[in-house]
Amino acid sequence: MIQVSGLKRSFGNFVAVRNVSFVIEPGKGVTALLGPNGAGKTTTMRMMTGYLQPDSGSVEIAGIRSDSEEGRLAIKSKIGYLPENTPLYPEMLVSEYLEFMGRIRGLDGDVLEQAALRMIEDLELGSHFYSPIGILSRGFRQRVGLAGALIHDPSVIILDEPTGGLDPNQIEQIRALIRKLATERTVLLSTHILQEVEDICERVIIMNGGEVVADQRTNELQRSESIHITLRHPHKTVLQMKSDLESMEMVESAVFAANESGAHESTESAGVQFHIAELQCSGAPEALLARLVQSSYEIRSFYPGHRSLQEIFQELTHQ
Repeated sequence: MIQVSGLKRSFGNFVAVRNVSFVIEPGKGVTALLGPNGAGKTTTMRMMTGYLQPDSGSVEIAGIRSDSEEGRLAIKSKIGYLPENTPLYPEMLVSEYLEFMGRIRGLDGDVLEQAALRMIEDLELGSHFYSPIGILSRGFRQRVGLAGALIHDPSVIILDEPTGGLDPNQIEQIRALIRKLATERTVLLSTHILQEVEDICERVIIMNGGEVVADQRTNELQRSESIHITLRHPHKTVLQMKSDLESMEMVESAVFAANESGAHESTESAGVQFHIAELQCSGAPEALLARLVQSSYEIRSFYPGHRSLQEIFQELTHQ
């Protein structure tokens, strides 16, 4: 579990992070941490992992608080952290690096051997197991760094751009591994690839200017307040339907489509005319649909609006 409360961090007169708070529970899927460059994401992750001390606020990882040096060291033993610029030793063989990372995590003997074999299998490192890290492609170096972050089977995993430099097949493999890890562990992922967030993240936290500006489940964040609907009422004209719809508590406005001459657009189904409208709603689409059916409306189509994560990101970060 990750619990962040009121984090603040300044560098001189520049406030990089201010009053950042959120809780991420294990087994709840992958949580994405998004934001433009300079939003405070990396600083927040470094405070969470114990590499930076906050000016104020608190961090609790896996039940351990980071308000002491002892606590920060204990947190580092519980997390798997992959920074954006993966720190590696180019002169080491991949086999030596995995052994080194395992030993500094307290692994030894058969436990270390089994952990290394698991990383080789999960990240397909067998073909380069005895290669110097310095001659590997960026994609393979990324996989080696990820293996080093995961070799001790941490309960909390924090990944900064984990698929950077990978080819499409490798990206899908790493995403599948991340999904698997998130079924039992706490996983926080920072990335600039918004499609990656839509594909694998259950929740999105967006930062801008050092603050959290959005924190919602991905599907709820992308849900628009608009609903596109094709409907008719056997006893109401278009104007009466508009008035009736706007009188419903959850409907803020109803606009019926019209052509250039001003006539309301309609579509025919089995000889019956249905009208096309866009509703702006404040309630759940499911509740509105049930209300319309109860009010004797005949519905031919009902499409809740859906915004792309790109649109939402630009709106919240003013890009």
